[in-house]
Amino acid sequence: MTESTSVRTVCDPNCHANPRCGITAHVKEGRITHIEAGSFPLPDYDRRICAMGLARLEQQYHTGRLRYPLKRAGARGEGKWQRIGWEEAFDFVARRLSDIAAKFGSRSLAFFSGSGAAGVLTKGAAHRFAAAIGGSAHRPGGVDYGVPKGLEYAFGVPAATYFRRGGHEFADAVNSRMIVLWGGNGADTRLVDFHFVLEAQRRGAKIVCIDPNCTATADQSDLWISLRPGTDTALALSLLHEILEHELQDNAFLRAHTDAPFLVRSDTLAFLREADVIPGGSGSRMVWDSVSQRVCPGGVGGVAALDGTYRITLTGGHTVRCAPAFERLRNLAGSYPAERAAEITGVAAKTIRELAREFAARGPAAIRIGYGVDRWYYCDHTARAAANLVIVTGNIGVPGAGISVHDGTYPTPLNLDVLRAPDGRQAATLDVVSLMQAIEHGVPYPVKALWLSASNMFNQTAANRARVMSAVVPRLELIVVVDQFMTDTAEIADIVLPACSIFEKTDLVAGMFLQLQRRAVAPEGESKPDFDIFAGLAARMDLGRYFDRPAEDYLREICATDHPLLHGVTFERLQREDAVLLNRPREPYVGFKDFQFKTPSGRIEIYKEELVRHGAELPYYHEPIEASPDHALYRRFPLTLLFSHSRHRVHSSFANLSKIKRLEPEPTVELHPLDAQCRKITDKQFVRVWNGRGEVVLKSRLNSALRPGVIVIAEGFWVKDFAAGDPYSLTHEHVSPTSQNYAFFDTLVEVEPIVESTAPSS
Repeated sequence: MTESTSVRTVCDPNCHANPRCGITAHVKEGRITHIEAGSFPLPDYDRRICAMGLARLEQQYHTGRLRYPLKRAGARGEGKWQRIGWEEAFDFVARRLSDIAAKFGSRSLAFFSGSGAAGVLTKGAAHRFAAAIGGSAHRPGGVDYGVPKGLEYAFGVPAATYFRRGGHEFADAVNSRMIVLWGGNGADTRLVDFHFVLEAQRRGAKIVCIDPNCTATADQSDLWISLRPGTDTALALSLLHEILEHELQDNAFLRAHTDAPFLVRSDTLAFLREADVIPGGSGSRMVWDSVSQRVCPGGVGGVAALDGTYRITLTGGHTVRCAPAFERLRNLAGSYPAERAAEITGVAAKTIRELAREFAARGPAAIRIGYGVDRWYYCDHTARAAANLVIVTGNIGVPGAGISVHDGTYPTPLNLDVLRAPDGRQAATLDVVSLMQAIEHGVPYPVKALWLSASNMFNQTAANRARVMSAVVPRLELIVVVDQFMTDTAEIADIVLPACSIFEKTDLVAGMFLQLQRRAVAPEGESKPDFDIFAGLAARMDLGRYFDRPAEDYLREICATDHPLLHGVTFERLQREDAVLLNRPREPYVGFKDFQFKTPSGRIEIYKEELVRHGAELPYYHEPIEASPDHALYRRFPLTLLFSHSRHRVHSSFANLSKIKRLEPEPTVELHPLDAQCRKITDKQFVRVWNGRGEVVLKSRLNSALRPGVIVIAEGFWVKDFAAGDPYSLTHEHVSPTSQNYAFFDTLVEVEPIVESTAPSS
């Protein structure tokens, strides 16, 4: 009788869990018989797993798995395929890439590895190949980027890190006395970490949820605040006004760690500098010393004024009025007293006043801001306005406080350049927005070949899907998709290549633990790891020297760094222990404990001089660019469409599994009974959701927990799951120059019933 063996690996979807959950696979006669949660050496993370992790076994042996290379046999999207061997696949792709590069230049070859897998080899192989061939690779941006961008402006943490270095680990929630969960539904989407918030609540912390709709998170909070979608900046400014009106700010913190005291010129809106007032002076920012009653460089001494307006004589002899940045922020916040904010947001003035005062009084107080705030045109303004609440109250750098995009952690100092930058050469990079521009308009350069791995980009990642499919995709001369399933993106490819699962490859997944993704079984069919696929292609294109070593060699080099966090953490140790905690304190990570900020001033910046040209030097409130009663389309399309994240999927990952479909059988549109009644819509009726860009047909679900005027569709369903059309074509492509982010939620639509005689068959 053959004995069963156990292999620990890592579940690595784009779920933001930190650390990613371990999975132990039990293998008998070369086949996984069952799986269970993997172990960790820390009890808070040991043996945890969600429904998606447990669905990995079905995913492994799913009848729909791609097991062989396929070549398109008909028109794109026609669904006609020819099975081919790897040799033919490599020859075809190599020939087409060479021809396209010769015609349009090597940067026209774009290699994108998406968020469907987190392994450093899986993601890094695409960068390595792109760098070797002189092509383009993926960089973050366009999606989930606006809130991190706003926080980058304030704190200097690059948006590409999604503010992990600036945030606080979920485990730090237990140190909070108040937690504001703003625009996120962690009770569903951060299931394995949310227990820390509930433990904080058990210990006496007040949990506040700010969300238009009554989500699972709102249900478990002490206070739910429902606001009109897209008005979060006005609410934040009103809360800030209430704090400042009652002098509840921490002036000492503002003087020591922010640009609040620096004087701003009224004529140019630039900071006043020493060279402006002293011939031959430096570029140092100036403050008004309230002791000596004169202007002087910041940090020289005295007590810098935070309020007031001052006439300053410049080197040319004329005077200019100047005010501290904090005075300008105070004046902006003063434009949003509770009564005015109540009219804008729909939140009662009394609620605004009470929340502001309690937030200031109950420190340490934290804000955990989610991606529900992110998908708006002015989302970076919202992030900066919300951040000001923790900044002015001094809730920075201390346990239980801060602002986090969900959470934070130590950056893992892996030596990734040994993989991503062969011969020291980096690939050119594009984010999703710039990729679409490059394909359609040739800006900043043309992209004519697109390689996608671990990505279902043309399901819901690119905004205004119908236009992208009709006007952008046809401009590509070659599309290659590497995946485990025939997704909506794979269906439009020219070549589809079968990828290995988490149980069939060796990789490394980073986080507070380094975890080895260990191969448990042989690949299904002819599936290959991404690294091996690129190695095979490289051999055809005279680039084999860049992939001529085993993948494990690169993992050894990636771990070989003298950074203190990784001292003694070798690949060999990972092979022995599977999951190794970084050399870090056991206490939860807290951002900015050293009060070091990589901004131009070296301080937290509440005023952004470089954004004056965009009218964004302060976090001004603007009505949503589309989803507003003030918009010309509102009379025709009076409903705001929001997309929720399912607790059973990560975007489109797992959406095709029967285990998940039993939990969420079909897509629906949720709407408030009042909105349904006036449209003569009943529960579970087929309806049409539409606007000038597209339409989708699906069943209704009446939900009194929604805010009237708002409808919700769970994103991530595959296009083929809808009765007709798709909701991703309802979104627009407007991108703010300061957020650099698609505004998926800033969308107006209408809903109408479909009469039974024309309804799709169930």
